Amino acid sequence: MANKQHKKILIIEDDLPTIEAIAFKLNRRGILASTALNGEEAIERLHREKYDLVLVDLLLPKKSGFDVIKEIRANGQSKKSKIIVISNLGQEENVKKAMALGADDYILKTDININDLIERIVRELG
Repeated sequence: MANKQHKKILIIEDDLPTIEAIAFKLNRRGILASTALNGEEAIERLHREKYDLVLVDLLLPKKSGFDVIKEIRANGQSKKSKIIVISNLGQEENVKKAMALGADDYILKTDININDLIERIVRELG
């Protein structure tokens, strides 16, 4: 039996119940989910490890999601990672800014439930 390479995802979100639920469901699907509760912690992890996908909220303590996206795209380790923004900020200027900085997708938290989010992540990871 071939050893399937596990996909790795970093979830950057300051709401602990949300982050735990997403990580739990992804881990059950065989995706290795790491978590960061603020922007600084996220950037430290991104410098240490390479992730296939980064799920990032924009409103974070210590460093914003915008700063995290900028850092990912500048950092060699995870430069090619897919970035999905998941935020409550629905204003067009926030969406445009995140996409301009290098996000691949933008999801409004109010528009998606956790199971649909998990399916979307699984699809993105191929």
